Amino acid sequence: MKDYLTLDDFPIDNQRILVRVDVNSPMDPDGTILDDKRFRSHLQTLRDLEDSRVVLMAHQSRAGKKDFTTMEAHAKRLTQLLRREVTYVDDIFGTRARESIRAMKPGDVILLENTRFYSEENISRPAVDHAKSHMVRGLAPLFEVFVNDAFAVSHRSHLSVVGFTEVLPSAAGRLMEKEIEALDMGVRGNEHPSIFVLGGTKADDSIKVIANVFNRGGVDQVLVTGVVATVFQMASGIDVGERNREFIAGLDYSVQVEVARDLLDKNPGKIVVPGDVALDQDGERLDVPMGKIPPDLQIADIGLETIVEFSKRIREAKIVVLNGTAGIFEKEKFALGTSEILKASTEAAFSIAGGGHTTAAIEQLGLEPKFSHVSTGGGASISYLSGDLLPGIEALKKAAHRYRT
Repeated sequence: MKDYLTLDDFPIDNQRILVRVDVNSPMDPDGTILDDKRFRSHLQTLRDLEDSRVVLMAHQSRAGKKDFTTMEAHAKRLTQLLRREVTYVDDIFGTRARESIRAMKPGDVILLENTRFYSEENISRPAVDHAKSHMVRGLAPLFEVFVNDAFAVSHRSHLSVVGFTEVLPSAAGRLMEKEIEALDMGVRGNEHPSIFVLGGTKADDSIKVIANVFNRGGVDQVLVTGVVATVFQMASGIDVGERNREFIAGLDYSVQVEVARDLLDKNPGKIVVPGDVALDQDGERLDVPMGKIPPDLQIADIGLETIVEFSKRIREAKIVVLNGTAGIFEKEKFALGTSEILKASTEAAFSIAGGGHTTAAIEQLGLEPKFSHVSTGGGASISYLSGDLLPGIEALKKAAHRYRT
């Protein structure tokens, strides 16, 4: 039995259901939504609620940003994708919002105003404190069930994410359910070989993930790329060249090098570092073995031999989890490592990808349909893989316990 409830645990037809979604998307200056991936990720939840009275809560950007705007364009895009009218209400919990909700008929869908227009939304507080807010007090009596389908913001203890779970029967939406199940499969590593591939520039995040998955004991190997690899190479005593040592020092990662050294000592043979790298020589790719890096050249990708070796290991994996790019993917000469690793991952038995740059690369290569799961949450997915408790998910678990007892 799951430790949270889902849509299958409640009667939902003809019920008023409050659903937190995450359709926060890039927008151009005229208010056009440039990418509707997050909208599409919620369609299954909304289709399963087609006979309910559905009220959606969401945010767009944050105060001070140019794209901090109303949800009017989002309602129109949802209408197009869902092929049902989604009515925009330019109010969050005031009289206009409450009257619109009371007047709903089965099958109606409303999208309320940007939750971040209400200042208390952005304050991180325990769920029990958020439950006392004007928003929760004004809206909760109008609903039978609260659904959190916004995995990507569930690492934040914000009002619309956790506040309603204290006072309403609460469930995970289909997207939330899918995210939890896929990421759990990656962390547990119940099928072997189970491999993590961690890259990008945020070595501190990746090191937390590595510590967590080895502590849980299910993962066979971690392949490191990008800046994460440089940190582990330095921890291994490999000479990465003066330019790259200075780069790591500039990121203030000296502590991370020490933590990486400890992880290498405790998990011998399980953390695999690249044997060669590609350097940026005046914009051209120069592949060299480790230990042969000139002092003035920057590492920009994993090397050709490492690409072949890592790709082979990944293709043979039963589970592969990826987060972070292997090099400077934005530059064509240094995109090879990332693209080849992503292609190899689609041949693994079960493939999970997370992180903004990784998902962007997957989309650019047209590989998303070939992945078993591409996470919608950047910070949320890395937090989950690190073993951190996500407030939005923990609130659902507490609500489930209350409901069952």
